[in-house]
Amino acid sequence: MKKIFSILVVLFVAFTVGVNAQSKMGASIQGGIALPMGTFGDVYGMGFGGMGTFTYSISPMTDITGSVGYLMWNGKDAFEDWTFSSVPVLVGARYYFSPGNVRPYGVAQAGMHFVSSEAEISFLGTTTTVSASDSFFGFGAGAGVVVPIGKKVNLDVNAMFNSISSEGDASNYVSVLAGVMFGF
Repeated sequence: MKKIFSILVVLFVAFTVGVNAQSKMGASIQGGIALPMGTFGDVYGMGFGGMGTFTYSISPMTDITGSVGYLMWNGKDAFEDWTFSSVPVLVGARYYFSPGNVRPYGVAQAGMHFVSSEAEISFLGTTTTVSASDSFFGFGAGAGVVVPIGKKVNLDVNAMFNSISSEGDASNYVSVLAGVMFGF
């Protein structure tokens, strides 16, 4: 997994070196929900969290992205004492479908998810807390829209399918995020 992360970082640097120095950059902060799917959704309820994203324009229609976030889910039903959290560190690209002020886009990202989980288990009157953490490769793809709300300030809304690959399984979820994007 560390090799994959290193390769992604090298690719990100390779794509940004030598790009026109007058290219636009941006940063956004978003908050929202994360809806677990499949067996992940059988154990955990709706999650919450946020993402920070840096964008670097390599053409009028394409941005390279780097994102870091924090997402957390609580267990449901018989698993209510369980928690699962992820810190995604991702790189990717956005392709804008139109050059106007309101700009719908498609996005794809890949990178590492640093995950941790905790569970309280009761047996014969004794409660024990078990925790674990690990890092896994993950990827996501989705669509969004950037809408201007001020000079160099935009509303950024997106929905993405995300997958965290783990040993023999995957934790899949759909994130719906909204926030503010600042251009500089």
